[in-house]
Amino acid sequence: MANYYFGGPLEIPLDKARVLVTDEVKGLIERNLKVQVEVKDDSVVLTPMQDANPDSVIRARQIVQSLALGFSREDALELLSDEKYLDVVDLSDYISKDKENHLSRIKAIIIGEGGKVKRNLEELTETKIAVKDKTVGIIGNYDNVRAARDAIIMLINGRQHSTVYRWLQRWRRELSLRRIGSNF
Repeated sequence: MANYYFGGPLEIPLDKARVLVTDEVKGLIERNLKVQVEVKDDSVVLTPMQDANPDSVIRARQIVQSLALGFSREDALELLSDEKYLDVVDLSDYISKDKENHLSRIKAIIIGEGGKVKRNLEELTETKIAVKDKTVGIIGNYDNVRAARDAIIMLINGRQHSTVYRWLQRWRRELSLRRIGSNF
């Protein structure tokens, strides 16, 4: 699948497409984004309607992709908002081919015992995070997603959890100060 969209129908290969893209999700995408959704057995085809915005197909693709990454339907549908964004970290970019067990170790570091690390990252960055196969998906506002991505990459690169949490707390303080400063 190409990273760029140039118009016309966009086909997304997807296992279990009929299970993931329900009639409810299809209807919401079609009504809110003006993108026709055709669900096949192994793919989803997105076609912009006459009055669709230029970025509607991309946003619809992000919703379908987030469902495939394991996000709940409610979390995926947050992407209907212009303020929400999906980013995907491909863990295979950070793992050498001869260290396949390294992938499970990295996923364990990101998730933590009982999901504690993932929950802390979500809370500190006000994002939603899903870890599946060789990917980590992040949904949230742009700045928050970027911070969550940076934190995840720090963990992949071997930083201690406490170091990453301190960095995120500093980031939150700076973000709050910037927001306060912009209100004056």
